[in-house]
Amino acid sequence: MTTHENRQLDEVIERLIIRYPTIAPAELEDIVHHVYDAFGKVHIRDYVPLLVEHHVKEELGPPTGEIPPIPD
Repeated sequence: MTTHENRQLDEVIERLIIRYPTIAPAELEDIVHHVYDAFGKVHIRDYVPLLVEHHVKEELGPPTGEIPPIPD
């Protein structure tokens, strides 16, 4: 994992913590890393964090908290 990709995953986790406050942050982090591992063999890495976030949101369902603003 590159430093840039690691930073992007941290941002994904932060957004999911806001979006799903009823799920423990450590559990969300585990879910994100588990989904990320499934993309381990993908050669083009640019969209992996976005795909991870999308997959986790589909898995968890509707948000239980605020929807975080879209970052600039």
